[in-house]
Amino acid sequence: MVKKKCLIVLGGSSGIGKEIINKIQNRYNICALYNKNKPILKKNAKILQLDLNTNLSNLKEILGPTLKNNKKFVLINFAAVKIDKISLFINDNEFDYTVNVNIKSFLKIIQFILPKMMKNNWGRIINISSSGGLKGDKGTALYSLSKSATQTMMKVMSQEYGKFNITFNTIKLGNFNYGLFKVLDKKLKRKIIQKIPSNKTGKISNILSALYFLIDADYVNGSTIDVDGGMN
Repeated sequence: MVKKKCLIVLGGSSGIGKEIINKIQNRYNICALYNKNKPILKKNAKILQLDLNTNLSNLKEILGPTLKNNKKFVLINFAAVKIDKISLFINDNEFDYTVNVNIKSFLKIIQFILPKMMKNNWGRIINISSSGGLKGDKGTALYSLSKSATQTMMKVMSQEYGKFNITFNTIKLGNFNYGLFKVLDKKLKRKIIQKIPSNKTGKISNILSALYFLIDADYVNGSTIDVDGGMN
């Protein structure tokens, strides 16, 4: 019997992250990482708490058993904080917090898992980004900066580790009726949807199709897949 691949999901308690996990648990072994809000998932998923705004000195303690008990790994990054503020008024704490959670922690976790992937000559790193974040709306300087940084990081690392059959790709999402979008008022939702050629929000199945493709494909590396209804 072929062992299932192990998906390590950062941001497992996010609206979309949680939905994705619940849809794919029968297909993969799951290790979901969260900070404050523990996700309610099916019983066969491993759920671990990890504060991404720290030096992550406890990574071996948190992820060590998962690396020991699995062979093929897929790291999916849904984790992100978004501070809406005009750039003139951004302070050092807000900058450091955004960089720590959205960029630095992602890099540290990749660095922790990479030796195992290199040893096994197989790995997938999938960064979840945002069409709106990369577009650069007013008040989103920190969020846009971090999303641009992680997307570029995927490009660089795809060059560095492609020879080990490890791929680094980005899925750029538009609007889905989960998380932050779900709590917007109806008027703002309509305004956003009007800018989408299909005049509708996306479905979880759209994201799953992109994820399955990137996990199975060994010749797609350093790429960005837009799952945003054409809004970009």
